[in-house]
This record gives sequence, C-alpha cells and structure tokens, in this order.
Amino acid sequence: MRPKPAFFTIARELRPFTVGMTRKDHKVFEDDRHADKFTIETKLEIWGTNSTLIAKKAKLEVTTFDLHSDWRDTTSVDVVLATNASTELFKGSLPGQPIRKKVSEVPKVLIVSARLIDEKGEILSRYSNWPEPFKFIKFPTKEELGLKITIGADGESALLSTNKPIKGIVLDVEGHNVKWSDQAIDLVPDDPQMIKATGLNGREIKVRYLGDGTA
Repeated sequence: MRPKPAFFTIARELRPFTVGMTRKDHKVFEDDRHADKFTIETKLEIWGTNSTLIAKKAKLEVTTFDLHSDWRDTTSVDVVLATNASTELFKGSLPGQPIRKKVSEVPKVLIVSARLIDEKGEILSRYSNWPEPFKFIKFPTKEELGLKITIGADGESALLSTNKPIKGIVLDVEGHNVKWSDQAIDLVPDDPQMIKATGLNGREIKVRYLGDGTA
C-alpha cells in the first residue's frame, strides 16, 4: 500500500514534540457609532506540545517570509514544553503585516515558519502557516522558486531546498513504488529537508506542489 499525503501530515502531529500555529484577522471598530471606521490587524498564535512525561527545553525559531519579495523576519526564544501538555509560546501581531483600514486592502502574502530545536541542535518539529484561502494566492513561477532536489550518494535519499516557500510537496517516481519518510512537505528557504526514499535506487524524482499549475 502507498500512504496518501494526509497520512504523513497526521504522522507529524503525532510525534512526541510538535509546534503549531494559527492566524486570525481582528477587526476593531473606532466606536459603536461608525461602521466604516475600523482597523484590521492580523494576530498570530504559536504553541508547542509535549506528549512525554519529562519537560523539554528547546529553542523556538520563527521566520516570516514575504512570498513576493526577499523580505524576511526571524526571531528565536528559549522555551520549555510542559509535560503531557500544550504550551503557549507566542501571541501577538503577525510580523510584516500592516494594519489595514479597509476590507478592500489586500494583505501581504506572508508565510510563517516555526521550528522547535533541541539543545543538541536537532529539529524536533516544523510547521508552516500560509494565508487562506489558497485560491487567492499568486504563486511564484518554477524559476522563481528555485526548488532543488539532490539525490544522496546512496541513491536512497533526497535533499530538498528552495529559494522561496513551497506548500505541499509530493514526491513520486516512475516504476515500482518507493517508501518515503515524509510527504506533503512545506519547504522554506535556508531550511533544507532530507527525505529517506527506500527503494529509490537513484531514480529521477517527480514533484508536485500547490500552485505548480498541474491541477
């Protein structure tokens, strides 16, 4: 059997340590007499989970990317994930998103990437948050993305890297199936991901992702 991409998404959320986030637009009226005077501010919330019975020290690294420019913002903070619980790690304004005063003002397409890194420098968990609905996003061209797939010397792994954020990468090959260690991958610049591919045997990898024009 070949697991569907959703299988890997669920599997990531079942790991001992995870990081998650959500964004919401908060509309605040100037007063209760004017329906046309308000501000819209995008708020970001980030949390981490620990399903073990030992508190976990880690570093939370949050990077915000503008999909249509080279702008980015990175912050990091030391955190402690409480035992067998969800811990709030950040709550505040979305970096780089201006406060809007009209519904017609189009917000920037900002992608937020969060990583939990342990004391040894190993990545415990990743999560990327994209603005929704996706149908309103103008995705970069293939050339602008700069997606690179490098097959390992053993022919049984692939290193993925990119110049711009990519949503929902799905890998495939011609011929007999490969056992992938991960799928439905969200990839961001300066955070390459190594994917194990048992049975690849050095074959060429085909790739699909959200906004690639194949749908």
